[in-house]
Amino acid sequence: MRRLPLLLASLALAWPAVAQEARIAIQTETSSLDPHFALVGANQAVARHIFEPLVGSDRDLKPVPGLTEFSNPEPDVWEFRIRPDARFHDGTPVTAEDIRFSLERMPRVPNSPAPLIRLAGSVTAIEIVDAHTIRLRSRGPDPSIPLNAMTAWIVSARVAADATTADFNSGRATIGSGPWRFVEWQRGQALRLARNDGYWGEKPAFATATIRPVANDTARMAALLAGDADLIEAVPPGEIARLRSRPELRVTASPSSRMIYIGLDQANDPSPFVTARDGSALAANPLKDVRVRQALSLGINRAAIVERVLAGAARPTGQLAVQGQVGFDPDLPVPEFDVAAARRLLAEAGFPNGFRITLHAPNNRYVEDDKTAQAVAQFWARIGLDARVEVMPSNVFFTRAGRREFSAFLIGFGHTTGDAWLGMSQVLQSYDAQRGIGGLNRGRYSSPGFDAAMEAARGVMEGGRRDALLRQAQQIAAREVGIIPLHFPDNVWAHRATFTYAGGVEESTLAHHLAPVR
Repeated sequence: MRRLPLLLASLALAWPAVAQEARIAIQTETSSLDPHFALVGANQAVARHIFEPLVGSDRDLKPVPGLTEFSNPEPDVWEFRIRPDARFHDGTPVTAEDIRFSLERMPRVPNSPAPLIRLAGSVTAIEIVDAHTIRLRSRGPDPSIPLNAMTAWIVSARVAADATTADFNSGRATIGSGPWRFVEWQRGQALRLARNDGYWGEKPAFATATIRPVANDTARMAALLAGDADLIEAVPPGEIARLRSRPELRVTASPSSRMIYIGLDQANDPSPFVTARDGSALAANPLKDVRVRQALSLGINRAAIVERVLAGAARPTGQLAVQGQVGFDPDLPVPEFDVAAARRLLAEAGFPNGFRITLHAPNNRYVEDDKTAQAVAQFWARIGLDARVEVMPSNVFFTRAGRREFSAFLIGFGHTTGDAWLGMSQVLQSYDAQRGIGGLNRGRYSSPGFDAAMEAARGVMEGGRRDALLRQAQQIAAREVGIIPLHFPDNVWAHRATFTYAGGVEESTLAHHLAPVR
């Protein structure tokens, strides 16, 4: 913090003090204002301000009525009825045609690094009943329909009929029905919003909001301490106690639903960033061998990362599901750190002297993401690997990860529902664009046993049986190390003491969750 005075001075010039304005500093800027461009956290957080999903969610990430009320009148039919007072920002009513258009547009946006294919893969037909009612038909009973609908953003068919992603980024097509209206986006500087006074739900407490991307942890802290930001996200774990000691500030913390994990390339021969220790090419990709993947997992001391890198503000994990979700297995242990076992597995797989591998990671997306990657590489060195780290801004990272350019990569998945099927079907199930599954399976893990358990769970509505099938799938993925789960970091925000912030397990930082103390 030695440069704090200079940072305070520079940020004081950058942040205008405007009455009735919520001033928020976030860690990661969205890559687009097109809500259908990418299913990644930073983009979805912005979408929650301007647009509404087909189905709402409660604080426990369970589907609830919002823009629509929904029902399941037949096993393979889901009906959605639009609220009569739902209006777009231009005053036009939200109609069934807008929903149809949005659902058909979502999976077809060009150049998406994380396509929104999952709802389209579950739906066999879209039927407009009347101006306010639409029905979706699925392949038999499918409780994933309302889960997927929680990130199905509705845009205006009239405005977006011929709109490109560039038209959303410019503001021409950025007309939703959410609690905030778009005003201006200066990429890299600020997103400015105005309260939507015609919103059907609870209105934001502020007339305007300015959301600035401040990737540097010290700079975000400086903005808050100088009084130039009202709210910041991704508080560095080592600073939480210090901020709590300041009477003019408050800290809001919550367990998160985002799992940080390492994806592994299990498709390419050779893998692009795996070589022999001397840099020479390997004929085969060692990451395809389950023994190698098991060794990489056993070679990571998760508890040490949580304690030393994250100052205890996280929970180690060995599975994708978070506690409290349908599909969470309390009997699935966090893998033990075992150097000897990891070395033995590498030797059995034909790599007694290890190999060279590069771990790629973002440096401005997750809490201490670059430091976590460095720690993982240091642990891998102990089991005999020549492990290297390359970090980059998140917009570059996600584009390259979407093109599957990496061998090993540190990334996260944030659950948006209280049911683990959705995340498991996207991150771990075999990739199938037509069926809308595996869209975030960038390592191309593919397991007949896992897929069979997921398919069996897909159409099961009854909670106990569904939970058991998802646990079975979790156990298979853990045994085969489809990915390497690391931890669930806590969500931590800091704000002025004169404000309250309604933070929860869903990590998006939302201007309409900030309000003055009453």
